[in-house]
Order: sequence, then structure tokens, then C-alpha cells
Amino acid sequence: MIDETNNTVAVLIVDDSVIFAEGLALLLEHSVPLVESTVIAIDYKSTLSILSSQSIDLIILDVNFDSEDFNGFDIARKVKQLFPEIKIIMLTQRVKIDYYELLIDDIKVDGYLDKRFGIEEILYAITAVVNGEQYIDENIKKMLEIGRWLTVTKREKEVLDLLIEGDTQKEIGVKLFISSRTVESHIKNLCLKMEAKNTAQLIATYTRYLKSNREGLNKK
Repeated sequence: MIDETNNTVAVLIVDDSVIFAEGLALLLEHSVPLVESTVIAIDYKSTLSILSSQSIDLIILDVNFDSEDFNGFDIARKVKQLFPEIKIIMLTQRVKIDYYELLIDDIKVDGYLDKRFGIEEILYAITAVVNGEQYIDENIKKMLEIGRWLTVTKREKEVLDLLIEGDTQKEIGVKLFISSRTVESHIKNLCLKMEAKNTAQLIATYTRYLKSNREGLNKK
């Protein structure tokens, strides 16, 4: 919960989707008492212009922009160089390990939040960051944990996809032109990689991973 003793903050929302940015601004102003005011920027240039002329405490910044000239990483890095006292929460629609490492370890942003957040999530994120804590939402943490150990070969992915479709080992072998024993070997290896006790748990884990629509599989 928000600590009532904290000062209110001025928030800059940086997103090239004006509809999303305006919606988020309304949400923050009406639902998060910690937020005193909001202002919107849609690109690199307008962000720096606002920061040079207004007092901003926190930036909520999208990772992806529809531009070949800049992205959220560029903006975050520049802000941390010029205004290191300003807190930054990054928003993402896709969780990628290299994104996480760049943002947290290199640029050192203060928060990393799934863009499909609810009001409680953004409330907790803002509260934590303003209080000097780093905030990584639980959904992102879970997907990063999966992504770090989920290394699936092209053939293993083919086996997984057919398992999800309900094919038997024999049917998979016929479709992939490999023996049932080879299919069984792939499944055993996948169970080890995913720490699954059996095929049912393997399918459940992989289905959950796919539904997250986050990081793509590493193919060998």
C-alpha cells in the first residue's frame, strides 16, 4: 500500500500510443493518490524537452516505439545520463532476457512492468520505486525464470507442438519421419530441461509458456 507520508510525484508517461498514454494518465490521476500530476511525451525529442522545462520525479516509459531512430532503451539511457535522480519504470509487451539484462544491469532502470498490468500492479510499482526500491512484476519474473532454462532445439519444439495437438508418440514419429524410440528420447530430454515429472506436466509447462506470448524459443 502507499505510504501516506510520502510526497506526491509528477509523472511523465512516454509512449507513442497516445490513446494508451492518455488512458494511463487518467488512471494514475484518479486512482493513485501518490501521483500529483501527469504529462505525456510521444518520442525521444519531446521527452527531453519536457524534462528540460518541467520538474519530473518518475517516468513510465514503453520499451518499443514505432521508429527506426530511437527506442525505449535509448530514451532511458539518455535520461539516466542527464537526470540520474529521475526514477524510470519500463513497460513491455514482450519479456526478453536480453531486454531485462540491458535495462536492469546496464541502464539501471528502477522498474520493469508488464504492459498488461492492473491498477494494483501499477500502484505497487510506483510506490516501490518512489520509495527507492526496484520493482520487477511477478509475471515478468516467472517468464524470465522459464526463459533462462528453457533451451529447446528445433526438433524438440516440433515434438512439443505435436504433443500439444494430442498426437501419440507413434503419430509424432510418422509425421517427423523418426522412430517412436527417438520421439521418446526427445520427450525424456524435454522433461529434464523443464523439470517435468511426466508428459502431462511437460505439456502444461510448455502451454503456459506459449500463452505468455513472451520470449521466443532458442533454436539450435
